Amino acid sequence: MRPLTLGRAWDVLDSLLKAIAESCPAVDVAVAAGDSRRFEPLVSEITLVGRAVSLPAAIDQISALPGITVLRRSSRNVVVKHRDTDVDVQVAHPDDFGSVLFLATGSQAHLRAVLEGHRLSDARSEDEIYARAGLTFIAPELRSGTGEIEAAASGLLPALVSRENIRGDLHMHTTYSDGGDSLTDMVMACSALGYEYIAITDHSEGAAAANTLTEDQIARQREEIERLRERVPGMTILHGTEVDILADGSLDFSDAILQRFDVVLASLHESAGHDGRRLTQRCIAALKHPLVNVLTHPMNRLVGRRGGYELDYEAVYAAAVETGTALEVDGAPAHLDLDGEHARAAVAAGVTLTIDSDCHRAQALDRQMRLGIGTARRGWVEPAQVLNTGSIDAVRSFIRTKRVGAVS
Repeated sequence: MRPLTLGRAWDVLDSLLKAIAESCPAVDVAVAAGDSRRFEPLVSEITLVGRAVSLPAAIDQISALPGITVLRRSSRNVVVKHRDTDVDVQVAHPDDFGSVLFLATGSQAHLRAVLEGHRLSDARSEDEIYARAGLTFIAPELRSGTGEIEAAASGLLPALVSRENIRGDLHMHTTYSDGGDSLTDMVMACSALGYEYIAITDHSEGAAAANTLTEDQIARQREEIERLRERVPGMTILHGTEVDILADGSLDFSDAILQRFDVVLASLHESAGHDGRRLTQRCIAALKHPLVNVLTHPMNRLVGRRGGYELDYEAVYAAAVETGTALEVDGAPAHLDLDGEHARAAVAAGVTLTIDSDCHRAQALDRQMRLGIGTARRGWVEPAQVLNTGSIDAVRSFIRTKRVGAVS
């Protein structure tokens, strides 16, 4: 199978998991496994594992689901095509469900390290497997062979950020720029998700997006936000923008315009043919700007299509810490940026992160936040290292601290 983006893989998995939960009573538990469960940015195989007392009944019920084509089946698994995508559905008895899920999740490096010196035996849960190896449970996102075994053995695994920790989303787009849904639709969807605060951050007018927020539209958007604040008093709506970092390191909107926003995100969308040194200079110039609060998707990678910019990331992290600017873990499946490796290095350097959806559609807000959280967890990120796990007062304080120099 040609690798899929993580977002596409989870679309398929969520749909199939829902169908199994609704129409396969023999399966009492079903969970994603493999690359998807580890939140790899590209998924080579889509796998899920179900638990059932009667394996034949479970296989029969899964095979009879509408909207799937059975490609092959055995006594313990059935490979189906769902939404034009192959999915390996493995079924385990409760007595060995933990063992099957553990093996199906991987990675190979992690499996070898955990099982070194002994053979895997049946286990009802993954916790049993780790306990037999003298380890505490290791979250799937950490299972990549990058020190998680040593950390688990020493009791030093991080308490990873989770969906329950996220109190707001600071990056999203509406039809004022290249979003697919109206400002009202995005706000109402965020309110339904239970967010305490959000930021509306449409693209500045010089961005390469198909549609952008012009200077003339800012006041109208602000007025619409004010009306929505009255309609949704339980959620704070910040008026922001995602402003482009131009070729000379300046920003797409003037300072006089940027001061009108509650929060400013800056992005390096266009390389302008610059090498890593020049791109790093542009990023650091934006970080030093007193009105910029977050540098979004700093690598500007496109998963499966383009690697990230070759920045001097240590210099970028240092500038972010020095200036009190956050770096983003972007949940858009094309970005997932900062990726796990860079997010881990950033927090080690003392950087404050945000985890945002960068969403352009209301229906994808929760999914893209989930992808961003999974990516941050791959980077060993804890709640205290993430700005939008804090209260709106903490977010405003973070913004205000940096802005003091701009308005004094």
